[in-house]
Amino acid sequence: MIEIEVAHTDLARMRFAHSPVRELMASLRVLHDRTRRHMYGTWLSAVRGRLGGLRLDLLTALAPSTPYSLDFAAPGSTRPWEVLADELELIAATPPATVRAELDWVYQGQRLPTVLRPLYDDPAAQLPTVVEQMRAYWQVAVEPVWQRLRALCTADLSYRMEQFAAGGVTRVLQGLHPDVAFEHERLLIDKPYRCHHRFDLTGTGIVFVPCAFSWPTLSVQCCGGAEQPALSYPPRGVAELWQHSPTDQPDPLGLLVGRTRATLLAALALPSTTTQMAGQLGLSPAAVSQHLKILKDTALVTARRRGRLVLYQRTAAATALLATIQPDETAG
Repeated sequence: MIEIEVAHTDLARMRFAHSPVRELMASLRVLHDRTRRHMYGTWLSAVRGRLGGLRLDLLTALAPSTPYSLDFAAPGSTRPWEVLADELELIAATPPATVRAELDWVYQGQRLPTVLRPLYDDPAAQLPTVVEQMRAYWQVAVEPVWQRLRALCTADLSYRMEQFAAGGVTRVLQGLHPDVAFEHERLLIDKPYRCHHRFDLTGTGIVFVPCAFSWPTLSVQCCGGAEQPALSYPPRGVAELWQHSPTDQPDPLGLLVGRTRATLLAALALPSTTTQMAGQLGLSPAAVSQHLKILKDTALVTARRRGRLVLYQRTAAATALLATIQPDETAG
């Protein structure tokens, strides 16, 4: 059990962020964790044929199935929406002493993998290779689904803010994950391994990071020298992320709202932009925009702005409509 003392100043500095490199590192663990294949099978099937030529031995050794993780490979988030290039730059600049200390910590009691020995012996010379491989892996494994990952985490953060408005910080913290509880100004995290300690934030606050590839676990960065501890958790609706969106919605819904609009409704279980929908369905952005406007005007779709992006998602009424009108129904 990890117990984190949370003072009023810590609650005031509590924040959320999303990190590309955390998604990258978590996805590497999915590659060699058979227990999670039923959740990520769709992604795994799509990505395995693209990994040729990559140093997967090196990358997966940096994301081991151990109780602890290498913090230098997932730097602390300083902004709500991190940029991969900036995070990779931080990794490349990690002090050699930090790299060695974290490798010793993560692989304590185990033999350091042979593939990591050059990194341990000369971090400054090897970190550029690590960063190059992480960037290459990102391009073939994570970038193709990145917009959907970002949309999912955006929706999760919106939900957390709604929870905050309805029940304050207590409701937000208690609803993050089954292993997290908030009692008597203490954040209690049930971790079934050796990290059993009490930690006082002393006013630093804590950052919560939704991570689509982390299901069903959560991870905590609190043992290292991070300026602000971080807790990564799986966002709400992660199961829907990997469901195939239908490209063809049969009647009778198509007869009711039109075939294209029915397909859009079926695909909008998760928030998406006009551009994402256009690419997914093979339509022009202008055509998708026109259909989305009609669906929005009829209260079947909502639109929410996030910076320069406008995210569309079907409403509860549209979901109920999809559930009620089954493809095999016939007119009576």
